[in-house]
Amino acid sequence: MDQKRGQVGATETPHYESPRRRREKQRGPAVMQPPLTPMIDVVFQLLLFFLLACQFRETEGQIRANLPDISGLPPRVQLPLEPLRVTLLPRGPRNESVVYKVEGRNQEFAGAGELYAFLVQVKQRLTQDALPGEARPVLIQPRGTVRWGYVVDAFNQAVRAAYKKVGLSPSGS
Repeated sequence: MDQKRGQVGATETPHYESPRRRREKQRGPAVMQPPLTPMIDVVFQLLLFFLLACQFRETEGQIRANLPDISGLPPRVQLPLEPLRVTLLPRGPRNESVVYKVEGRNQEFAGAGELYAFLVQVKQRLTQDALPGEARPVLIQPRGTVRWGYVVDAFNQAVRAAYKKVGLSPSGS
C-alpha cells in the first residue's frame, strides 16, 4: 500500500491524510450554503394551499350601475348655491377682538349677535325666493391669528340661524 503520509504538528508523528482532505486543503475553506430543497418544497406547498383554499368570485371588481331612464323628460337639476363666506379678521394688538366680514356683500359685523341677525335675514330672503335656506352653505374662514373662541362663536351663530351646511375653511394669512 502506497499511501502518502504527512507529518502533523511538532511531534513529527506521521498521520494518514485522505485524498478528499487533501483536495479540500488545496481548494480553501468551504462556503456554507443553506439547503435549498426544503425551502423550495415549502414554497410549493404554500402555493398549492393558496390555490386550493381561495375562492375566486365571478362578480368581484364589477360595480352594479343602473342607467337613467331616458324615455321621459330629464329631471330638474338644482345647482348648488355659492357658499356664504364669513371671514374672521383679528383686531387689537393681541388679537383680543374680531371683525366678522361677509365676502361679496361688503358688510362687517363687530359682534356675533350682529352676524346671527344677518344670517337669519339672508335665510329668510332665500326662503321667499323659493330656494331652501338649508341648501345654502356657510363657510367660515379665520384669517391670521384669530382666537379659536371667535371661530366657534361664528359656527354656533350659523347653526343657531338653522343652516344645515356649515363648514370651516383653512385659515389664511
